[in-house]
Amino acid sequence: MTDVPMLAWIMLAAFGAAMVAIDLFVAGAPGKPMTFRNSLAWSIVWFGAGLGFTIPVWMWLGSERGGEYLAGYVIERSLSLDNVFVFALLFAGFAVPPVARQAALMWGILGAIVLRVIMIFLGIGLLEAAHWLLYVFGAFLLYTGVKMATSKHDEDVDLEHNRTLKLVRRIMPITDEYHGTKLTVKQGGKRFATPLVAVLAVIATTDLIFALDSIPAIFAITLDPFVVVSANVLALCGMRSLYFLLEGMLGQFRFLQPALAVLLVIIGAKLILVDIIHLPTWVSLALVVVIVGGGIALSILSPGAPKGAPPTPTEPPLE
Repeated sequence: MTDVPMLAWIMLAAFGAAMVAIDLFVAGAPGKPMTFRNSLAWSIVWFGAGLGFTIPVWMWLGSERGGEYLAGYVIERSLSLDNVFVFALLFAGFAVPPVARQAALMWGILGAIVLRVIMIFLGIGLLEAAHWLLYVFGAFLLYTGVKMATSKHDEDVDLEHNRTLKLVRRIMPITDEYHGTKLTVKQGGKRFATPLVAVLAVIATTDLIFALDSIPAIFAITLDPFVVVSANVLALCGMRSLYFLLEGMLGQFRFLQPALAVLLVIIGAKLILVDIIHLPTWVSLALVVVIVGGGIALSILSPGAPKGAPPTPTEPPLE
């Protein structure tokens, strides 16, 4: 593991905080819906910033770690496309209005960054103590890849049996309607949670599930905590712009899910065979670009009938 100077961690924290602040208060100002053109421009900015962070990593830690960061960032960014799709289904299932979606994504992404950093350090600590856990992570990624390849994204979100939603309802009563971006309101002298609280709770648990895929995936590239944390944090920054960019086009990328499934299977196999086969970082990066890029390109060249597009919210689901 590379000894990372404290200055590098400080710079990462400052860079990540600046990206989040700009995304929240400049790119998508509270209360103002993001247009397609606006979200496209900012998505390009965030992707460029994430790629550009390769340069300081290269300077601080050397070419090997710089290559690992680049590969890890591209992997995390690619897998975040699946997060975006599920978020769209959740928002449709909860009938979340546009302004509330911005707030949900804002708090959801901030929470995801904190939770993932904690999970990364826990995961690296476990792997340092028990190397054999790499095989467990690899097997889990294989299973997830196969499951993703055989499942459909156009299935409705089952809110009725969602355990997180049931728990929120037990803790605090929920209003039938949204109240802008408010999390709680007072009605009849009693404090109620708005449906936005339930949305945030479900998003948090959903991201934890996705983290079980994405974090082991980057472990196949490196176990350097600075590289893993920076790739995850910068991949999450700008996800809000990415969501509003892809929101209306998700149903068109019919080959994206199979491509991500293939990617997870390959990464899982790489973890299982880590002591037998060592792939150079540039090979891992090339595989990610070819597989994910190929899935997107095939979807554009052979669109077929649009499938899996999230339905348009019509009425609040919490009654």
